[in-house]
Amino acid sequence: MTDEERRLINEFVTRVVEAGGEPIDPEADALLAELFARHPEARYRIAQMAFFQEHALAEANNRINQLEWQLERARNTGGIFGGLFGGPRQTLPPPAMHAPGYRPGLFDRGHGFIGTAGTTALAAMGGFLLGGAIASMLAGGALAAQAEPPDSGAPDDDLEL
Repeated sequence: MTDEERRLINEFVTRVVEAGGEPIDPEADALLAELFARHPEARYRIAQMAFFQEHALAEANNRINQLEWQLERARNTGGIFGGLFGGPRQTLPPPAMHAPGYRPGLFDRGHGFIGTAGTTALAAMGGFLLGGAIASMLAGGALAAQAEPPDSGAPDDDLEL
C-alpha cells in the first residue's frame, strides 16, 4: 500500500462515518459483524466498491451536466443568425466536479487497493446487473403467464360465428 492509498482510505472512511446521521440498526450491525468475521475479505471488497462508486457517481453527474448544457445550448442557438443581433447569451460549460481524492488516472494502476478497485466494483456491478436481468426475465414470464389464460384447446363458447 502506498502512502497515497493510506491517505485516501483514511479520508474515505472518515467521510463515511461523518456522513452518518441516522441511528445504526443493531440487528443489521450484528449481522454485518458476523459476516465480516466469517468473510474478512468482504470489508476490503466493499470498501473498494464504495470508493470506486463514489468516483463513478461524480463522473456520471459530470456527464449528465455536460449533456444538459449541450441540450440547452442547442435549444437556444436561434438558427443561422441567432447571435448576430443580440441573440441568446452563450454560457460556459459546467465545471467538472470530482469525488474527494480524485486525480486523472487514479484507477489506472493494476495493483493495490485503488488499482484493483475498478475491477472489483465492475465485477460486483456486473453480477448485480446480471441478477437483475435474470429476475426481470423470470418475472416477465410470470406476468405474461398471468395476463394470458392458458389455451385449453377447446373452442370458445362466447364467440359468435
